[in-house]
Amino acid sequence: MANSKQRKHSSRHGLVALQYSIDFVMAILLLTGRITTSGIFVVPEGFFLGATGPIFGGDLFEGTSEEMSLSLRAVNVITAVLLILNVIRVTGTYVTSGRQIVVFSGEIFGIKDIAGVVSADEMKRDLAFDIRQYVRAQLLRER
Repeated sequence: MANSKQRKHSSRHGLVALQYSIDFVMAILLLTGRITTSGIFVVPEGFFLGATGPIFGGDLFEGTSEEMSLSLRAVNVITAVLLILNVIRVTGTYVTSGRQIVVFSGEIFGIKDIAGVVSADEMKRDLAFDIRQYVRAQLLRER
C-alpha cells in the first residue's frame, strides 16, 4: 500500500496530466477549426485570449475578406502551438447566457500568476512524458 507521500505525488501527476490534456484538446480544436479565437480580455498585468465555437454555444468567427480569414487562422495556429509547447495554457472559462468562452494566458501575455496545478516554471514537456509512462505502467500492473 502506498504511503501518504506517494499518494500525494501520484495525485499531483494525475492533475498535471489533466492540465496538459485540457491544453492539448483545446489546441486540437483550434487547429481543426472547431473553435476560433474570439477576443482579448485586457487586465492591468497583461491580457487573456478567448476562444469559442459552436461546441461551446458560440459563433465560429470568420474573416470578412480572404486576408482577414488567413490572419484569423494564423492567430489560431499560433495559439495552438503555444498551448502545445506549454507557453500558454487554459486559465478558465467565461460563461455568458448562451455561450462559453475558453480563456488562455501565460507569461508571454504578461500574466505571471496563473492558478493551477503547477507554475509556468515547473511545466516541462518531459514531465508530461514521465506522467504518460507512469500511467501506462500503472495500467499494465493492474492487468
